[in-house]
Amino acid sequence: MRSLPSIAVLPLLTLLLVPAAAYAQVYKWRDATGKIHYGDQPPVDAATQSRKLGPASSASDDTPAAQKSAVDRRLEATTQASDARAKAANAERERAQEAQREQACERARVNLQGLESGQIRYRMGTDGEREALDGAAREAELNETRRAVDAACTPRPAGKTGK
Repeated sequence: MRSLPSIAVLPLLTLLLVPAAAYAQVYKWRDATGKIHYGDQPPVDAATQSRKLGPASSASDDTPAAQKSAVDRRLEATTQASDARAKAANAERERAQEAQREQACERARVNLQGLESGQIRYRMGTDGEREALDGAAREAELNETRRAVDAACTPRPAGKTGK
C-alpha cells in the first residue's frame, strides 16, 4: 500500500516541474569562426549572453489575433476602396454637371447675342403660329435671357455642387 501514495505524488511532481522547464534559460555564443550557437548550458571557453524564455506560445494562440488583424486590414481596404469609388463617382457627377452648365451658358449667350443684334426673332404663339418679337415682348425676352446668362455663366464658388 505504500507504493500507492508515491504513484499519486509522481504526476503531481511532474505538473510542478513542467512549468519550471518552460521558463528555461538559453545561452547564445559565437564560436571562433563567427557562427552563432544556442544551448541550455554555456560553453566553458566563450563569452555568452543569457536569456530567459517564457512559455512557448502555440500557433493556435496567435491565430485569432493574426486573423483579426487580417480581417481588420481587409475591412479597412474595402472601406478605402468604397470611399475612393464614391469620390470618383462624385467627381464624375460634378464634371457632367459642369459640362451641362457650360452648354446652357453657351446657348444662353448665343440667344442673347441674337436678341441684341436687332435681327427679327420669332416665337411660337399659343395658336401654333409664328409671331415676331417686338416692343415689350422683345424687352421681356431680353431680360429673361440676360438672367439665364447670369445664372448659367457665373462661376460657382469652390466646393459648391448641385443643380
